[in-house]
Amino acid sequence: MCTGKAAFQSQKNEYKRKVAQRAVDWRSQNNIWDMKNSQYDINTRENVNAYSRQVGAIQRNFGLEVAQFMKNKETLFRSKVQKTPVNEGDRSTSFGRSQKLASLYAEGAQAANLRRAGIYQTEQLRGANRGLLSAQATEMGKRGFGPIPTVQPAKPVGPSFLDQFISVASTAASFISPLQSLKIIPT
Repeated sequence: MCTGKAAFQSQKNEYKRKVAQRAVDWRSQNNIWDMKNSQYDINTRENVNAYSRQVGAIQRNFGLEVAQFMKNKETLFRSKVQKTPVNEGDRSTSFGRSQKLASLYAEGAQAANLRRAGIYQTEQLRGANRGLLSAQATEMGKRGFGPIPTVQPAKPVGPSFLDQFISVASTAASFISPLQSLKIIPT
């Protein structure tokens, strides 16, 4: 509890110092938060760019697989047409049948390879999406939450009128008792 003007002034000065320190701390926390937000924006944009590059690479690889499939299909067709025997008067040759079976087998293998490439592409795209979500969540964790202001310091309460009166009276009493002991003031 405050006992006088000097003590109250000291409390007021301490209060002002705490308020100023709180303002400095708050600006510092906001600056750090702004830096974290800027870094978060940079990193999340880079994560999206990396994701789009990865998706482009996956789609390019699948496109190359499709182009290879089409080229092989064309090569098989040409080979099949070149080796198809001419009808020799309804004579049956085993060469024609075995050639047709080999061609059908090759076409089936190519179609299966293309289906596997499509499944693999889908898995890679899903994996890339999971990687993006994971990277974005990691960046969110690094950023954290915004600053929360601290509690404002309690404003000092000055001495009441009664406190001031008691203080003045006790000070006056402290002057009176030595004077009485010296017999300057009659009792």
